[in-house]
Formats: sequence, structure tokens, C-alpha cells
Amino acid sequence: MKPEPLFYIERSEQQVAGPYDLVQMAGLLRRKIITVETLTRLKNETEWKPFGEHPQYIIVREIPADATSMRVIALDEEAQAPKTLIPIPSAETIMKLGVAAIASLVAGSMSFLIAKSDPTVGFCLEVIGGGVAGVAQCMIMARQFDEDFTTLLMIFFIPLYDIYYFISNIWEYFPYLCAKYIGAAIAVAAAAGIAAGSPH
Repeated sequence: MKPEPLFYIERSEQQVAGPYDLVQMAGLLRRKIITVETLTRLKNETEWKPFGEHPQYIIVREIPADATSMRVIALDEEAQAPKTLIPIPSAETIMKLGVAAIASLVAGSMSFLIAKSDPTVGFCLEVIGGGVAGVAQCMIMARQFDEDFTTLLMIFFIPLYDIYYFISNIWEYFPYLCAKYIGAAIAVAAAAGIAAGSPH
């Protein structure tokens, strides 16, 4: 099932609000908190453009005033649910993390064997893997800078808080984390394969 689109709203040059689902956006539009010219971007995208230029705007215009936001209900249920000190990943999360770990292992093993037999190809794998990991890390940092200043301070200066943060926001970062660690596995394994295959 495709996730419902969520929007961020630019309130000023340094202030971003959201994310909001379509029902919430319809309410903001009715109350004239936003207009068709308000700069918005979809969650997990980087391009800002007027809300009226998004295809979802046509849907939002037709949403009735008594529509219920499932996102608000979910957030309310989450707020009322008992909290644990450390977020416990769901079975789905654990399964997807396991698949990502296996993919890293397989990619690293293949990279090692290829680099060991052909150092030139191995060097290319090392560069590509390192580049993918580097770009993914830049994307992670760019997403982190959407957070408020207090959260950033806690991520960078409080020991282990970054682990708590990533576990709490795993689906925000999952594609970037996969790219980062699979790319790193390919690069490191290729370097090891080149070293193992070189004459001593």
C-alpha cells in the first residue's frame, strides 16, 4: 500500500512546519493559513514549489470540512500509548533491517571476490561503493538539518542519543542507511579483495 503523501510548509526562510496529511492541508487551506502560492514540499523530497503546482492540490480542494485526518488520530493514539525508554522496533522493521544486513553481506562478498580476481574492477567497485556511501551520508545529514536546533544539539553532543534518534525515525532514514552501509560494505570488501589478490 502506497503511503499517504505528507507535506511540509515553509512559514519563513528559516521555519518549516509539518508534515501534514491531505486532510490537514485542506483545513489549512480553508482557514487561509496556506494558499496555492505557499511553498511546500513532499516528505522525502527536496524540491519546494507552490502548493497549487502539486497534483495533490486538486484532491485537497475537494476534501469536505468534516473529513477526519487519520494522521491526527494516529498521533493522538501514539501520544496516549505508554512510552518505553528505548523504542522497540516492530517485527516489520526488524525483518527489513535483516534483509538489508544480508544484502550488505552478499554485496560485500561478491565485491571481495571480484576485486581479488580483477584489481581494476575492484578499484572501480571501491570508488563506486565509497561514493554511494558518501552521498547517502550527505542525504542523512541534510535530513537531520530539518530538525530543530535542540534536537541537533542532542544528536551531536549527547552520547548514544543519535542511536535513539535513528531508531525512533527509522523509516525516515531507512533508504539512506541501506545505501550507506551497502555502499560501505562494497568499498571495504573491494579494498580487502585488492589487498588479498596482490602479490606479496
